[in-house]
Formats: sequence, structure tokens, C-alpha cells
Amino acid sequence: MMKILVKFYENCLRIISDTSKQEKKISMGYIVQTLSSEGGVLSQMKRMKKVMPTDPEHSVRKHFDDLLELMESKFRDMQFS
Repeated sequence: MMKILVKFYENCLRIISDTSKQEKKISMGYIVQTLSSEGGVLSQMKRMKKVMPTDPEHSVRKHFDDLLELMESKFRDMQFS
């Protein structure tokens, strides 16, 4: 869970700094707006705390790995769009 939070922070910093010198600047407001859709990355991050630690370890790991991959792909799409 902490890995996802840190990666989100790092991706936000990276995309904001990478686009600050370009014509199309991406702000934190744009990131939040883009990732806040229903079932989006931010809503899934808010629900992370409800994952039960009593669930099988492979199930929990798969859930977090899938969320991390979704987040990474959304940031890639945002940067190259």
C-alpha cells in the first residue's frame, strides 16, 4: 500500500516537472481531475484501506499490483497525450 502512495507522489512530481517547460503544462488539478473518475485511480486508492489483511496474500498482492499498473498506465497516457 505504501508503495502505491509513494509511486503516486513520485509520478505527480515527475509529470509536473517534465511538463513545466513545455507548452502544455500539467498541474496537480489536472492530475486529480483526470484520475478522479468513478472507478478511477484515486477512488481505488481511497478504498485501499478497506482491503482485508486476512485475505490470502496472493490476492492482496494481485490487487495492489493491478492498481499500481493502472496508475502507471494512466500517468503514461497523461504525459504523452
